[in-house]
Amino acid sequence: MSVKTAPKISQQEKFELINSEVRSFYEYCKEAGISDEEMDIICRPLTNAVRKASIKRWTRVFLLFVMILAIGYTVIQTDTFQWHATAIARITLIKLLPIWDWTPLYYNKCLIERSQPQNLDSDVVSTADCITCEAIKNIARVSDTSYNEVFNQQLVRGAPVVVTDAYYDWSVSELNLTNFISNDDRLRLSVPCRILTNIRIGKQPMDLEEIVSRITNTEIPSWFVHFQNCDIRAVKSFRVLAPRPYFLSPHIPPSHFNWLLLSKNYDTHRYKQLELDIGLIIMSQLRGKTYIQLRPRAPCEDICYTLNFQLHEGETLVLSNSLWELDYFPGKGDNMAMITETDWIES
Repeated sequence: MSVKTAPKISQQEKFELINSEVRSFYEYCKEAGISDEEMDIICRPLTNAVRKASIKRWTRVFLLFVMILAIGYTVIQTDTFQWHATAIARITLIKLLPIWDWTPLYYNKCLIERSQPQNLDSDVVSTADCITCEAIKNIARVSDTSYNEVFNQQLVRGAPVVVTDAYYDWSVSELNLTNFISNDDRLRLSVPCRILTNIRIGKQPMDLEEIVSRITNTEIPSWFVHFQNCDIRAVKSFRVLAPRPYFLSPHIPPSHFNWLLLSKNYDTHRYKQLELDIGLIIMSQLRGKTYIQLRPRAPCEDICYTLNFQLHEGETLVLSNSLWELDYFPGKGDNMAMITETDWIES
């Protein structure tokens, strides 16, 4: 039968035919008295060819896998992909809201609750701690200072301190916040964790660009807003507004959250409370002035004094807030301040 007229057989039938031929050859060699060592020598060219073919096949698979990974990594690094992926993710989350309200998870700082949640009244401050602040009646103002003076002479005894020259090169007096946010994708698309304002800003969550545009692109004569950034990309972007003060030691880590306090012609005497993590708090007055009230935490409110003072443009408040609650209200005119929260253990 010629090759052209031979019937077509399936792949499985081919394997069975080859297997049958190999078995027949093996049985013939056994009957002829050929040993296993001699069989290994006879079949070595075939086994080597099979091994090389297998290695070549797996090498191709591996190279294809690496190429796909490299292409995928390159694609996801592009701004176009990230923009579309972010848009799709936001649309998907919005569509899910009627089915699953995920907003409580978004605003939580931790997805897994701590086994021992902090209770400021009982865990952080005790009556014995109140001796630290009982003699603090006013706040010290220092300049041309050092880490030793700020931390080892003031904060170590629970005393807040204002550094009047924390930044030698202040460059935000002419800052256009709208342009600053619009030109930075990390800020423009970020959503603040906490926000308080006298202006109705619509249904939450709203990204930062929309919040600021509603405030600055209107003819509203009087407004204030403060918000917390917990998106690490937004936190890093806002650090340029108030660079690391000169008196901070290198061993103190960067801030993990920050707040921006903005106001214009907002004439009030009612203090706004900020929910700050326990740690090192640095408040920088970038523009205008802010009225500050530091209230002793319970159970020290009847033992320690409440501190009231003003923070003027160019000044920086430094405190460990394990003993103090920070409240504020903005001064008249145009004001801007930034607060950073940093993990810090007093030692």
